[in-house]
Amino acid sequence: MDYNTQRERLILPEYGRNVQMMISHAISLEDREERTKAVNTIVNVMASMNPHLKENLDFKHKLWDHLHIIADFQLDIDTPFEP
Repeated sequence: MDYNTQRERLILPEYGRNVQMMISHAISLEDREERTKAVNTIVNVMASMNPHLKENLDFKHKLWDHLHIIADFQLDIDTPFEP
C-alpha cells in the first residue's frame, strides 16, 4: 500500500499531487515546444482548480510563479512572465 506520508512532499498542497506529477512529467519532456504546450495546459488546469484567483488582477502571473516554484525553476520553456 502507498501512503501519502511515504510519497514525495507536496510543494504547494493547494494544487494537489496530480498537478505536481504533471509538472514533473513536463520537466522530463525533451522537446521544448512540446514542454511549453504541456505547461500551458497545466496552468489552465491550475486556474480551473482555483477560480477564486481570477478575482486577483495578476492571477495569471501568480499561477506561472506557482508553476515555477513547484518545478523548482527547472523548466526551460517560453513563458509570458519571467520566473
